[in-house]
Amino acid sequence: MKTFLLFLVFFLAGFTVVSGFTYWHMQNSSSAVGSSTAVTTNFSLAKAPSESLKGTVASMSGTVTWLSRAATKPVQIHASHTIQQGETVSTGKNGEAVVTINNEAAISLSHNTDVNFIQLLPINLVLVQNDGAVTYQNSIQAPISVRSFDLLTLLTQGIVVISADQENKMVTITVQKGVATEGYKDVKGDSKVITLNAGEHFAFDDTTKEGTVTGMPGFVSNSSSPFGH
Repeated sequence: MKTFLLFLVFFLAGFTVVSGFTYWHMQNSSSAVGSSTAVTTNFSLAKAPSESLKGTVASMSGTVTWLSRAATKPVQIHASHTIQQGETVSTGKNGEAVVTINNEAAISLSHNTDVNFIQLLPINLVLVQNDGAVTYQNSIQAPISVRSFDLLTLLTQGIVVISADQENKMVTITVQKGVATEGYKDVKGDSKVITLNAGEHFAFDDTTKEGTVTGMPGFVSNSSSPFGH
C-alpha cells in the first residue's frame, strides 16, 4: 500500500509538472505581445533554479541537437554540453547521445529520439519522451519519472529501455535491471498501476489506453553500468 501511495504521488506530480511546463512554454511564446510595462521578477528564463541538478552530454555521435530554455529552435552541438532543467536533447537519424546526471544516472538516446528534461530537482527527475528509444540507468536514490504520451514510468534504481512510437502512439518498456512502475488511466478514467520486474516487457497502446505484460524468454540481466558500479 505504501509503494502504491508513493507512486501515486509521483504519478500526479509528474503529470502536473509536465502540464505546468507546457502552459509556461505557451505563455512564454506569446510574452512578446501585450503590455510594455516593466515587471520585476526573480525568475530567469536563461538559468534553471539553483537547486536543480544539471546534466552533461557526456558522449555523442552523428547529429545531436540541443534546445535551450530560452530558445525556440534547437542548435546542433559537437562537444560535451551542460543540460539544464527545461531543456531538450534530440538525435538525428544517424545520431546517438548519452546524458549523465551527477555521474549516477545515464540517459542514452538512440537515433531519431528526443528527451525533454522537464524537472531536474534532487527529489525527483521528470522527463518527457514521445519518440525514439532511450535506455535509462539510475543509481540515484531519487526516482526518474518518464512520461511517454499518457504513460508514466517510475524508475528508482535500475535499468529500463523505453521505446516510443510517435506515429502509432505505442510505448514499450523493457526492464533490464531493478523494478519499474507504470501508471496510466484507462478509457474509463480509472488509474492503473503496474509493477514490472527485471525480465518483463510492457506494451502500452496510447490510443486504447491498454497495456500488456509479457516475460522475455532466456532473459539475462544486463547489470553493466557506465559508472562502474
